[in-house]
Amino acid sequence: MYFPIVIVLFVALANAESNSIIQGPEECYGGVCLPKHLCPTGIQGEDGVPTIRIDEDNACADFMKVCCKESTSNSTIVEIMEQTANNSNQKCGISNPQGLVYNVESNLTYAKYAEFPWTVAILQKSSSSDPAELTLVGAGTLIHPKFVLLAAHTLQGAHRYVARFGEWNMNSDAEIYPSQDIEIEAHFLHPEYIDAIPPENDIALGVLQETVIYSDHIRPLCLPSARDVFDRKRCIATGWGLDIRTEQPPSVMKRIEMNVWSQNLCEIVSKLAPLRLKDRLICANTDEYQNTCMKDGGAPLACQRDDGSYVLAGISSWVVYYRSPGFPAAYVDVAKYSTWINNIVHELD
Repeated sequence: MYFPIVIVLFVALANAESNSIIQGPEECYGGVCLPKHLCPTGIQGEDGVPTIRIDEDNACADFMKVCCKESTSNSTIVEIMEQTANNSNQKCGISNPQGLVYNVESNLTYAKYAEFPWTVAILQKSSSSDPAELTLVGAGTLIHPKFVLLAAHTLQGAHRYVARFGEWNMNSDAEIYPSQDIEIEAHFLHPEYIDAIPPENDIALGVLQETVIYSDHIRPLCLPSARDVFDRKRCIATGWGLDIRTEQPPSVMKRIEMNVWSQNLCEIVSKLAPLRLKDRLICANTDEYQNTCMKDGGAPLACQRDDGSYVLAGISSWVVYYRSPGFPAAYVDVAKYSTWINNIVHELD
């Protein structure tokens, strides 16, 4: 029996709207729109920090803001910010499992604010508008103050690209800590990259124009070593690609738990369908109705080590059928490219 197979690359949708930051209205009835952490009358949790209800409707058209009638300093937030600044852990692979600052509530599962500080938004920079418009085309991983790892297929021709660090809500300017936008000065496609459907050796290294400043919401992910084994592990993919649960781009970072398949199972599947799953790929699926999708190209697949830290197992490349969690998504096996990555980093650092 023949089963039609649709290979989906995680590229930008042609008719997608810009993912530039949207400014909310400045004034509201009886007050002004302020980020919740700056308004003492904003929705607060029992611990004195703001509660963020994802996609909540309000007068400010931004669920991270509130119509504030009283603007004074929030001492609890100031203390949290000072503590974060003083205790920033700059080791690789250290997540914020409870998030930072906010109590986040949602009917669907998303990443907490700054939960995965290594996830980078990759934005294409237009040259036809002033100021330049930035449009989301994929995701990447911070691995070094001057380098990000991303999928080769998300880089098209002579376009200019910007890496955004510390992002969480793509549609708001109200997050407590600022993101960093740094232009990708140069990029290296893997020398054996083949631009096909599906692509092969779909990995690229971006060189940043400036050095990233690490903080608790911006932190690198560890590269894998020969000791890391990911078969049958439960790992986490993150990004801002299409959310198949809502059929819309998500307002905040997705968090997708993936089951990594054994290489033997990948090889069995590759014989049943033309998947081209080879020894340089990791395949994984989900238990829930969620998956990596369009604009998730380059998104990190992070697996936890025994010591609690995370390591970059793979980067999102393509999927057979993204609306069926049982079908595998294909991730570039980063460990197979570690020599290539390290050679470039050592040469340019």
